[in-house]
Amino acid sequence: MSKTNCLPTVIHLTGTYFPTSQNWVHTQLKYLERWKPIVIANSTANLQSVEWKPDYYSREDHLPYIWRKADGAFRRVFGLHLSHYIAARRQDSEILHAHFGHRGWHALRLSHLLDIPLVTTFYGVDISRLPKQEPEWRHRYDTLFEEGDLFLVEGSNMGEQLEELGCPSRKIRVHHLGIEVDRYPCNPLCKHGDEKLRVLMAGRFVEKKGFIDGLKAFARFLEQGGRGQLTIIGDANDSKSSQSVKSGLLRIVEEREMSGHVEFRGLVPKNELKKAYYRHHVLLSPSREAQSGDNEGGAPVTLIEAQATGTPVISTYHCDIPEVVRDGEAGYLVQERDIPALTKALEDASSPNWIRRAGRRAAEHIRAEYNANKCGKEKDKIYNKLREMGG
Repeated sequence: MSKTNCLPTVIHLTGTYFPTSQNWVHTQLKYLERWKPIVIANSTANLQSVEWKPDYYSREDHLPYIWRKADGAFRRVFGLHLSHYIAARRQDSEILHAHFGHRGWHALRLSHLLDIPLVTTFYGVDISRLPKQEPEWRHRYDTLFEEGDLFLVEGSNMGEQLEELGCPSRKIRVHHLGIEVDRYPCNPLCKHGDEKLRVLMAGRFVEKKGFIDGLKAFARFLEQGGRGQLTIIGDANDSKSSQSVKSGLLRIVEEREMSGHVEFRGLVPKNELKKAYYRHHVLLSPSREAQSGDNEGGAPVTLIEAQATGTPVISTYHCDIPEVVRDGEAGYLVQERDIPALTKALEDASSPNWIRRAGRRAAEHIRAEYNANKCGKEKDKIYNKLREMGG
């Protein structure tokens, strides 16, 4: 019998396992040592891109179309997928772990039927935009906070947001999203003399990423005599707001005549983004709260990955970013939407000595606090303690 077959089992409930933008869910499972993860999802994606895979059940992969339709109808009437219940029942699991707050609420009935404790991890949109735009979720969260057993957040700021929504502080635990630091060797890009400052922005074209602010700051940097080249990795989705961000970026480049200084790379595979960190002196990530109320919740994982490579970050005092980026020592933080301050940070970041020094300190910080091995051991302890307490 293999070692994993002797371990207690934890079911991880998610929608799609796993979108490229949510690869951190996969990493969380991979580095558990004392618990065996089982994934129950509606669909799967990108599994061919990873070497290790957990055992999983997917409605899309395992149910014929006609049965998926019936399964969906069952959920609309009874509040859960019958197929999920059957798959979970076969595992004899001791803990159910839902990813994202809204899925935690939907998982309550399954948790009750299995008679096992429910852990829910919040990530961002579920804690900011969802309860603000759809008030019924405040009432649903009241039920989740009362009946759920434990709630994980990326940092202390997110924990405060969750508490403001009504979650008892005794049920909240901070648990960092770790990365595989060995896959991100520290090798800061050296800047020589009057060489152009190579700046990278990477992420989805959504308002909370603050790309409009970043591009305006970069334009000012050039206008004030700075020498730089900006690469933008990412693209818009089909939503009107995302398309608006994209058109705004293109308009600024045209109006400021920056086409020779700005390159739009579009969406790229994960390995290409990783290479981009090593080709740039600094990552610009000026996150802000969107008009819809949407925010980062914790901090973009790109900030963790970039710093691991030795690429310092310019960002904002937004959500849990100050816990990820140490201001002045391993990067620069400014207030949200403060374009002059972002411009000044780009000017200060042009110093070759600062880039090397900040890059190394950033990598040290990430290796100490956001190592996936360490985070996996910490999650083992969280599960163990929950089991000892009997949920």
